[in-house]
Amino acid sequence: MASQTRSFMRCVSFCTAESYDLRELANSFKRKGYLTRLSRDVLHVFSTKKSADLFFFSHGSFVCWGFNKRQELKWVEYVKEFARNTLSTIESDHFCYQIGEEIAINTHDRFKIDVITLDADNSQVKLAISYGLAQAIKLEAFEDAIQIAIRKNGYLPEEIANSGVTSLSRNALFKRMGEIFLARSSINLNSEYLDTPEFFWRNPNLEPFYTITKKFLDIPSRVMALNQKLDVLQDLFDILNSQVEHRHSSMLETIIILLILIEIIISIFQFHFF
Repeated sequence: MASQTRSFMRCVSFCTAESYDLRELANSFKRKGYLTRLSRDVLHVFSTKKSADLFFFSHGSFVCWGFNKRQELKWVEYVKEFARNTLSTIESDHFCYQIGEEIAINTHDRFKIDVITLDADNSQVKLAISYGLAQAIKLEAFEDAIQIAIRKNGYLPEEIANSGVTSLSRNALFKRMGEIFLARSSINLNSEYLDTPEFFWRNPNLEPFYTITKKFLDIPSRVMALNQKLDVLQDLFDILNSQVEHRHSSMLETIIILLILIEIIISIFQFHFF
């Protein structure tokens, strides 16, 4: 029986874009003969010919169950046509899964791999776990984006502390501020995807499987750390903004001084010649 099978199969999560057009993606799979189930935030793609499942989430992540590596890479390419703002670096996380006695996620002591155990090949349980896997890989994309922004601009506070000003030009300052603002706003606009999905309001019996996934992948503490890094970005933004305001006020002071000098020169000229 299937429930006695102990062979490992692949389960891989990917984050490739800011979002997917799930409706168009579903229509495309239907034309290829796949079966689909579409809800507000997730598309389930499957086939009666093979015990494998794909779950595409609207926030630009998807989870593969039961495919080999070549097929997974094919789906990474396939979804590009339906993606908005593809990532320059694709995030992925790898697991194995097996059919066993009870549902659990553990790290294999011998092989040092994360193993998901299902008590049956149940697509609804796979979906519940996939919500957690997709959130974790999306979170990883957010973490990388913030880290890049912090690494790129982290030297600025020290530079300003040492010299009182930054070496960046006015245009470069505005560019850095724009990059930081985009990084922060992108995460803030998509932060709803890190909350408990609405799916579990309608299916509370499946929420425990999402919860064990979230706990295993340490999502709550990672979200807290992410918010702290967002605060760092806000501080960087404020520092750069103060530099812009300082330069603007300095420029106005210079203009005023020049105008006063011009007025003095004109007054002297008029006094001597008229």
